[in-house]
Amino acid sequence: MRLAIMMALQTAPVAGPPVPLDLRPVRPAPVQTPCGEPDDHGDIVVCGRARDADRLPPFDPTRYAEKPIRANTTIGKARVSAEAEQGSLPNGQSAPRAMLRLKLPF
Repeated sequence: MRLAIMMALQTAPVAGPPVPLDLRPVRPAPVQTPCGEPDDHGDIVVCGRARDADRLPPFDPTRYAEKPIRANTTIGKARVSAEAEQGSLPNGQSAPRAMLRLKLPF
């Protein structure tokens, strides 16, 4: 007896409130003329997608470029930063420099 009741409960429709109109799935509009068939005016309907429909737009390297790492901090109202620069000597040789900058507002 219990088995018959359990089987009957499984086949019963699920009860609940009706789905609102704005949440119901939308049915696509039927195509009036199938693809490749001439319509009433004799024009052939061509169905297709754009060639680049599934492609991503070109990559913009300037937007996603890594930003330089800046070593800076504030101590009270003063701002301290460590930087590296490339300078040149009077004889044309290059000279790398390590700079420690201290900026105070006045």
